[in-house]
Amino acid sequence: MALILEGKSLALKKEESLKKKLENIKEKISFLIIQIGKDESTEVYVRQKIKKSEKLGFSPIYKNFDENSKEEEIINFIKEEQKKSDIYGVICEQPIPKKYNSLKIIESIDKEKDIDCLTPYNLGRLVWDNPIFYPATPKAVVDLLENYEISTEGKRVLIISRSIIIGKPLLLILLRKNKIGDATVIVAHSKTKELKELTKIADIIVTAVGKPNFLKADMVKEESVIIDCGINVIEKEGKSLIVGDACYEELLNKVKAITPVPGGVGVLTTINLLENLFLSYERKKGV
Repeated sequence: MALILEGKSLALKKEESLKKKLENIKEKISFLIIQIGKDESTEVYVRQKIKKSEKLGFSPIYKNFDENSKEEEIINFIKEEQKKSDIYGVICEQPIPKKYNSLKIIESIDKEKDIDCLTPYNLGRLVWDNPIFYPATPKAVVDLLENYEISTEGKRVLIISRSIIIGKPLLLILLRKNKIGDATVIVAHSKTKELKELTKIADIIVTAVGKPNFLKADMVKEESVIIDCGINVIEKEGKSLIVGDACYEELLNKVKAITPVPGGVGVLTTINLLENLFLSYERKKGV
């Protein structure tokens, strides 16, 4: 039976620590959540963020643009809203519909309020291992590995993702000189051939492909560690369920350790984002 790398207890510790920091602050700490179009998995994550942030005392402002909105309208909204003195963070949910210039929209976000770490400036700081913010989901992966004392040093780590949210920044983090770093990193994606050959040799697999139950037991070796970043909504017996990319029940009896979905990476992602928000507030106030 695999060790279950649950994130709830660690997320609660982080939450309590953040709550204490917020206790004596009377100011309003707001942030923008912008979503363009409709995406069910994204909406699940947005609801989690809004609920958690309000519980802690933050003030989220959610704006959903439909896919008929003009690009300039979205960019102007971001530029004007982030000027407000109580706005300390701006998030533009991914994926942005393909009809838009995603880079142009992301570049309109102030780098000091880019708590998702998506702007070219902040991603560039990761290359130098000197970030303003660590991106929330890659940081959640690192948090889990650190919490359960799973070193990546010298290990073959397969990242099944080349996204700007997870795959690319996580690659940079795992290459740094650190206990959670110094890894031999392999990145796979939709055009990778013979993926099973790579999954079979990997010591640690991080998957974020958005395909429910994609990673199966016959694809991995025993003693491997599975970090599942997938959030997929499926229908089963008339109910909507959230599942990961990994076939959890199958893998549970084969691998050394595995994250559950929900309750693994996702719960840490939300609190990490809010830690970045508070960090933005502290920097602006010179704390």
